[in-house]
Amino acid sequence: MLLPVTAGINNEGRITIGGCDTGDLKSGYGTPLYIMDIATVKMQCEKYINSFAFKDFESEIIYASKAFCSLAMCQLVKQQGLSIDVSTGGELFIAIRSGFDPGKIYFHGNNKSADEINFGIDYKVGTFIVDSFEELEAVNEIAGQKECIQKIMLRITPGIKAHTHKYIQTGAIESKFGFGIQSGIALEAVKKAADLENIKLIGVHAHIGSQIFNIEVYDSLIDVMTSFMAEASKKTGASLNHLNIGGGLGIKYMPDDRPASIEDFAELVHNALLKYTKKNDIKIEKIYLEPGRSIAGNAGTTLYEAGTIKEIPQIKNYIAIDGGMSDNIRPVLYQAKYNAFIAGRASYLGEIKDGEAVGGASPAGSTSTLANFNEKKYNIVGKHCESGDVIIEDIMLPEARKGDLLLVAATGAYCYSMSSNYNGQPKSAVVAVEDGKSWVWVDRQSYEDLYMRDRKLYE
Repeated sequence: MLLPVTAGINNEGRITIGGCDTGDLKSGYGTPLYIMDIATVKMQCEKYINSFAFKDFESEIIYASKAFCSLAMCQLVKQQGLSIDVSTGGELFIAIRSGFDPGKIYFHGNNKSADEINFGIDYKVGTFIVDSFEELEAVNEIAGQKECIQKIMLRITPGIKAHTHKYIQTGAIESKFGFGIQSGIALEAVKKAADLENIKLIGVHAHIGSQIFNIEVYDSLIDVMTSFMAEASKKTGASLNHLNIGGGLGIKYMPDDRPASIEDFAELVHNALLKYTKKNDIKIEKIYLEPGRSIAGNAGTTLYEAGTIKEIPQIKNYIAIDGGMSDNIRPVLYQAKYNAFIAGRASYLGEIKDGEAVGGASPAGSTSTLANFNEKKYNIVGKHCESGDVIIEDIMLPEARKGDLLLVAATGAYCYSMSSNYNGQPKSAVVAVEDGKSWVWVDRQSYEDLYMRDRKLYE
């Protein structure tokens, strides 16, 4: 699945999502426009819940809100029966305002402030994922002041490198996150947590990275973590039988990507739990998982309007869109790859079935499927004052025209969340689509919104 599962092409040759014509969405809401498909989100949530419904281990699916956090998105995953994790006071605030049960909120972050810790404890957040000795002491002290016992998990650095971009590897020895196993710091943290009066240590957490295709690395993770849990339990007397293995399952961004399915991921995790709980002589009562990208990513697309079409003979062809790095920083930050389609003239695709375009645009070097459409190789670039403001390099498309609608696939995760006002660009609207209906989840910013918090030179 590259596009949302409801994507199709109507009789006018335009791409539809959730039964809504992208041309109508442009007319009604403008561009750039983030489009979230409700059916795809629901489908992914259901797959996680059903696939991880193990008979021999209790499980909890926790949506990683950093992928895409808004009131409506929080309400949607809550409706589907998921818990939620947050990494800042701001994400916590949104989750609480969405109506989430605080007991189902997991509070992450490697440098929580005293205000954030107070905020979380005041609102009775279920579990803190503690990342440092300083935080351990602060949570214990503040919980004591409020005369309560705060449940926590310790974030452990397992010393495992996932095969993904170095910026989104989080489990290596040198990571800024967590307590390292190899150095003995993690064992020391368990000892300290077990002795603190206002803390209840319920288990351990590890996250090795994001956009992971080689899911076999989770087999190694579960081996390392269950071995550590067994050792720590014996040496400290702490009851460690809850294991959170984080998130990180990759999604399809490009036609040739082959991410693992949720079902295969669940089977691997289950088999690893059976194997390593026996090997390491430990009982795991509950397994936790924190998917974000694999729930929101392919559910989202971004719609742009083409402006300047610039051709530099024998060098480059450019399509300039009305957004850019302000609404998708990932190509600049991670060299992330995306695919796009001309949404208003989509007959060249043949059809779209189960989220896949049959005969769609292909990266340079792939077999072209655009015969008879005067295909050209383009760079899709943004409107910002940066040469690096490139959304897609070397994509084959039918000859582009000013005013074309371009639909970029798989932008539901880490695009809106990482968006900015660079160059004074107002943040784009987010609309949801389902069963032929559309509505606003997040309003488009106005120019006035850009300076609402500004002050004059002199009061």
